[in-house]
Amino acid sequence: MFGIMLLATVAITVVSSAMPSYAQQTMTKEDLIGSWKVLSLKATTGDKVAHPLGEQVSGYVTITTTRFWLLFVDATRKPPAAPTLTDAEAIRMMRTQVAWTGQYTTGEQTAEGIKLTAHVDAASSQAIFNTDRVYFLRRDGDKMIVKSPGVIVPMTGATSIVEFELVKAD
Repeated sequence: MFGIMLLATVAITVVSSAMPSYAQQTMTKEDLIGSWKVLSLKATTGDKVAHPLGEQVSGYVTITTTRFWLLFVDATRKPPAAPTLTDAEAIRMMRTQVAWTGQYTTGEQTAEGIKLTAHVDAASSQAIFNTDRVYFLRRDGDKMIVKSPGVIVPMTGATSIVEFELVKAD
């Protein structure tokens, strides 16, 4: 009898630890609010992983109660030679940054995190202006993982799964 009880206890423990614990992962809109410094950014299209702003990305995401602000740049980009950019420098600068903002709503909680849908109402690239960007946000202490099911990457024009890691900045 003791062996059966022990086996049942072990089985329940194994099964319950393998299942997602929504109580531990549940996030609220209030958990998102603040300024977040970007640590990494990658885009996956099919089986190809790319770093659209290089491997050394810099920037911030600020989330208020109603608005999502994002500014990322390639931290290794070189400053222009003069205050007035040449056409080539302007093109290079546009390819090494992304900025957008929009009002957002939060949705259901999933194993991937809380669903956030932002409607872009201002952007550095017309490719994403007036579009909805869907992300799932998961917080782990002072870090947050943001992952899309597929959005347009402004620097490439490709629709990719975008994932970035943030750390609390304020």
